[in-house]
Amino acid sequence: MDFSIKFDTLPSGRPELVIGFGVFDGVHPGHRLIMANVVEIAAGRSAIPAAITFSPHPRAVIPGMQAPAAIISLEKRIARLRQCGAAVTGIIDFTPEFGAMEPEEFLDSLLRRQDFRIGGICVGEDWRFGRGGKGDAAMLKLFADANGLGFRAVKRLEYKNINISSSIIRELIAAGKLEEAEEISGSTPELCGIVRRGFRIAGRELNAPTANLELTAGVMVPDGVYAGKCELENRVYAAVLNIGLSPTYGGNERRIEVHLLDFNGDLYGLELTVQLLKFLRPERKFNDPSELKEQITRDIAEATVIFNDKTRSN
Repeated sequence: MDFSIKFDTLPSGRPELVIGFGVFDGVHPGHRLIMANVVEIAAGRSAIPAAITFSPHPRAVIPGMQAPAAIISLEKRIARLRQCGAAVTGIIDFTPEFGAMEPEEFLDSLLRRQDFRIGGICVGEDWRFGRGGKGDAAMLKLFADANGLGFRAVKRLEYKNINISSSIIRELIAAGKLEEAEEISGSTPELCGIVRRGFRIAGRELNAPTANLELTAGVMVPDGVYAGKCELENRVYAAVLNIGLSPTYGGNERRIEVHLLDFNGDLYGLELTVQLLKFLRPERKFNDPSELKEQITRDIAEATVIFNDKTRSN
């Protein structure tokens, strides 16, 4: 069985690719090390460094498993892999049929590809592939040696005695440990979503219009108010996010509400990615809207200072 790979760009003439395989969620330092090895192997063979990932997440398709929340969007994942040196990126559509392929069948199909020649493979040392995860680094090494391919299995990186992994980063973000997650991952946690219409109370009564974000990627953090930043149309805005039930107004539905400072315009239907800079305070019920309005003013002032400090440090 052959399988489909959607490439962003691929030179004609069946080019030789050295490929880093992985889900690469978050593109953390371990993933970046894999790609550094891909680039090095490719340079030694005068080949093209490439990264191939999977969508949806394999756990969304494999029976009995559940996909974790994506740390970043697929588009951001591809962009970061490009930044790591991938001249070509591809996405394998992870279907039930693909997940049921025997590992030997997957490797044989790489040799038969008509759109490229496989020149090398690089993965994390614990990467598994094929039906039941029966394929491993040892099998890849034998395959590479038998076919004259470059191969490296990259060891896990550690940070302060913690094995760096997407799972650990998700756990830290979900626990609200934003600074620790950023230290380990090398990037600021973020939420990505589509702006939907809300109740419009914040703009009408509180003079702080918010975008109601329907989450499409990102690990949900604990309820509360956060300082953030958002890039929109080549401009970066400071932001205040409220995540929770809006108890002052008797809300019973968890919402992500984003207020972009100094922004005037219509955001409905747009996709926003908001970086979470710092937790400001827990969400709580205020006695009346005027009391909440005073607190929002303080939140905006604090978020502005954090945004400015972060911008200067970068």
